[in-house]
Amino acid sequence: MTGDGVTKRQGDREIGRQGDVGWASLRLPVSPSPLLIVILVVLFFGPLIAPLFQATQLPLVAGSGALARDLLSRYICPTPAKSYVLLGFPMAVCARCWGATIGLWVEWLLFRPMTNDERPTPASIRSSFVIRRSSLVRQWLNSYFNLAWPARLLLSALPFLLWVAEISRLPAAPYWVLLLNGAFAGFWAGLLFCSVWPGRNR
Repeated sequence: MTGDGVTKRQGDREIGRQGDVGWASLRLPVSPSPLLIVILVVLFFGPLIAPLFQATQLPLVAGSGALARDLLSRYICPTPAKSYVLLGFPMAVCARCWGATIGLWVEWLLFRPMTNDERPTPASIRSSFVIRRSSLVRQWLNSYFNLAWPARLLLSALPFLLWVAEISRLPAAPYWVLLLNGAFAGFWAGLLFCSVWPGRNR
């Protein structure tokens, strides 16, 4: 092997090491915990379970599903009439609010390998591969996490203005628009949530 070939291989290894350092520096300040997973699971499956409970027609079970629907539609969901229907009963929240839970899951699964949890999983390996090879994503994340938390809060709240615009300007929008609108806002909310979750690196 020529001297030029050895030098090139050493240079490639050095670039790889620098990339790994840059990746490690962007690790999300989150220590995964059972509480975080439980929150995500409840947010996603809760609206689905409520109509299934109601469909059982069992006194206590159906009543709990109806109660969840009433509470969420009255105090949380801005447009409860625009809910998907399962087995003849509406979900506990509208398509937009449920889309927000999907956005939270997308954010978590995509940036899961950037947390303080070092346990490898097939999903984290795949998303890690994608993010590591996107310098634009690394630069964007670096810029976001270098912001003061009020600036991050403001930036992550901006997508929710699309909710106001859609509700006021597109009252007849199809449910898939509501779902995407909610998922976009949920993604940004999840990013902010991960950046302030207890257990962050100092």
